[in-house]
Amino acid sequence: MVGSSDAKVKRKTFVAREDLLDRLSKVADERGYSLYALVNDLLDLALKADALGLDLRRVLDERGVLETAKRAGFVLALESLCYDMSDLVYEKAKGKALKSWFEAGVWLAKRYVTSGVKDPLDALRRDLGTFMWNASCFSLEGGGDKASVSVFSPRFSEAYTFLLASLFEGLLSGFGYEVADREVFKGNIRLEAVRKTNNA
Repeated sequence: MVGSSDAKVKRKTFVAREDLLDRLSKVADERGYSLYALVNDLLDLALKADALGLDLRRVLDERGVLETAKRAGFVLALESLCYDMSDLVYEKAKGKALKSWFEAGVWLAKRYVTSGVKDPLDALRRDLGTFMWNASCFSLEGGGDKASVSVFSPRFSEAYTFLLASLFEGLLSGFGYEVADREVFKGNIRLEAVRKTNNA
């Protein structure tokens, strides 16, 4: 770490928020470093990022997106490859493909429901809003007796659109909703759902 063996380097005092220094001190203790060494390491990293023209907050936000996606069970793939593979599987085994995407949606919903977060649907909405950068417009609304999904992208292939709609139907089902109104065509998905009745 920077500063761990630089006893001859001049030191300068600066002011920082007490709560931040307290938290940073705990981090230093947990890692076996002095607060001095950790602060200097952080300052050195900030200067290196600045020299490269990087915004540290943006770097952390983008890394956070990747970590969240990883924990949620997503993987990175080429967008064009997703569309091509969707077209192929939809043409060869449409029924099985739709069922598979629906079941994946149910699984994803259950993963959020059992994750321990206070509002699983809101957590999923936030995550998908971040992950779905290939969509020009995305919204997932829910709570109470109604829920809705709206997705639009001129880049989606027709097959990918229908498969993605099936995934969202599975998601809604996993959260206890059933689709009451459905409008799906190339690049456009609109689903309106209602809470399932007990005997459904």
